[in-house]
Amino acid sequence: MKNKIKIIFVSLSILGIGFFPSYASTEVVVKGTGFNSFSKGCSKNKPRDKGLHEATMEKAKEKAWKRFINKQEDDVIDIYDENEDEILENLDDFILDMSVLNQECDKSSKTYELIVRLSIDDRAFNRFLTKATGNTSRQGALAGQTTLILLYPRVVATRIDAKRADVTEKRSSFEGDEVSDVDNNSASISERSIEKNAIIKGGSTTASRNIYKIGNQQDAQASATRALRRFKMRATFPANMVARSERMGVDASFLNTLRDEFIQEGNYSFNTLANLENFSMDIGAYQFIVLGSIDLSEARVDQQSGLPRVTAIVNIELYEATMDGNFVLATANESYNAVAETQEEAQSAALKKAAKTAIEGLFTQI
Repeated sequence: MKNKIKIIFVSLSILGIGFFPSYASTEVVVKGTGFNSFSKGCSKNKPRDKGLHEATMEKAKEKAWKRFINKQEDDVIDIYDENEDEILENLDDFILDMSVLNQECDKSSKTYELIVRLSIDDRAFNRFLTKATGNTSRQGALAGQTTLILLYPRVVATRIDAKRADVTEKRSSFEGDEVSDVDNNSASISERSIEKNAIIKGGSTTASRNIYKIGNQQDAQASATRALRRFKMRATFPANMVARSERMGVDASFLNTLRDEFIQEGNYSFNTLANLENFSMDIGAYQFIVLGSIDLSEARVDQQSGLPRVTAIVNIELYEATMDGNFVLATANESYNAVAETQEEAQSAALKKAAKTAIEGLFTQI
């Protein structure tokens, strides 16, 4: 039987668009329904055809976004029309979270209905609008500049659970008395001692902690490059710098130390940062540095979809590299979520989204 999907409604929750003061926070709630004639039936209140579920959500999401845009002021709609392809291609960059509020797979009528709620990242949307309109001369000056990407994704290799170390100590003490014995002819003094034992118990608890390993740097670097392209900038990476330093006779061994510090501690040491500053002045091959980590959580079950859900926690800094040293221009401390069919896919999606969106945000701040 021929399958047919029809999206009627979607539910969309929008958290404040603030590009101009007139763009007040709004909430648009729309219901989304998908129909399909299926032969495999339902499983766990969803069509057995997983592709149908995902396609319904994607089409519903795009339709809801379009309806949201149509409610904006004419100047915003004009900007959107000029950049629609790019926005739709990167639509997930503007979505913080998507959850299913209700779903029903009706075996008798062979229909599938779901309601989703989206949380829109108003800051990301505002940044895009600002960039698209070219309102800042600083952004125009970024074109053609090169950025060194020192971005280290981390995934949990193993977890060390909390441990209790108990200590028992036995202490002994003595009490002594002097005893005098006096008779008519002589006097003597003797000692009497009593041993007392005490048991003292104590200990300490070691907090649980994660041991990390390096994640997919290829995904991180590709997403960083993609983010810089929006500003017509170029990206360079440690491997490029090692090759260049060998030709110039400059020591780049600190880059391995920097990577190890981030993997083990999630941060850099003062000495390594000083080495990076000296290296920047010696090599003179880039104008900016993106430095930091993206920690990817272990997958947990998304309560609405039942699929693996991963959170990416971003801690990165943007430096300007000058002949006088490296100077912090902006920081990003944010988190992003992604849901996919497998943990690996969810981690990849979260990493790509976090790297691209966070780096774009850094350059929009300056």
